[in-house]
Amino acid sequence: MFSRLFRSSSRSKLLAAAFNDVTTMLDQAGAMLDHSVEVLLENAPLELDLVEMDDVVDEGEREVRRLVLEHLSMNPKQDLVASLILVSIVNDAERIGDFARGLAGLASVSQSPRTGRFATELRELAGRVRQMFALTAAAFRDDDVENARRVIVHHTVIKREFRALVDRVAASELSADMAITYASGARILRRISAHLSNIASTVVQPFDRIRHGDEDV
Repeated sequence: MFSRLFRSSSRSKLLAAAFNDVTTMLDQAGAMLDHSVEVLLENAPLELDLVEMDDVVDEGEREVRRLVLEHLSMNPKQDLVASLILVSIVNDAERIGDFARGLAGLASVSQSPRTGRFATELRELAGRVRQMFALTAAAFRDDDVENARRVIVHHTVIKREFRALVDRVAASELSADMAITYASGARILRRISAHLSNIASTVVQPFDRIRHGDEDV
């Protein structure tokens, strides 16, 4: 379905530009996540303006919506489903940026450096989420069903691991600030994983089934 909707020979120049903007948004959100993980879990100083970087992602969403609207105003019967899919995808990409920015903000919640087993576990899980960005981009860009399914399966597995980590944090003797930091970090990373899975689902699911990517894989 995806290759038929987006193949270069049929999509408009406007939709092609929107398509490229989504990829750029994912790249920017991935860079934000890298720095946020360094700040939160490596106790590094905040050296990048994540708010400004997130503004770039937000502007990308507005641009995609503008391009889709302009396309449909000129060709309302052409690429309608493709346009709807792009609007859905761009919403997920924008949310990834929001969550990536929010992860670094958790450093201000904790009153101690993030060290020890929970920091190590969360860092390992964050690395696995980061790997999903490249798979998602490849699936989206190349109509790669195999990579799309990998993202969906990775999310199905990793969301259980995040839940288990939160349960262990809740049962631990951590101070309230550290427990909130690790549990909130796990939740944010799980949501990033979920939005990547949503994007991947557009490659393997019909329009009415997207955002349900962990089913029927």
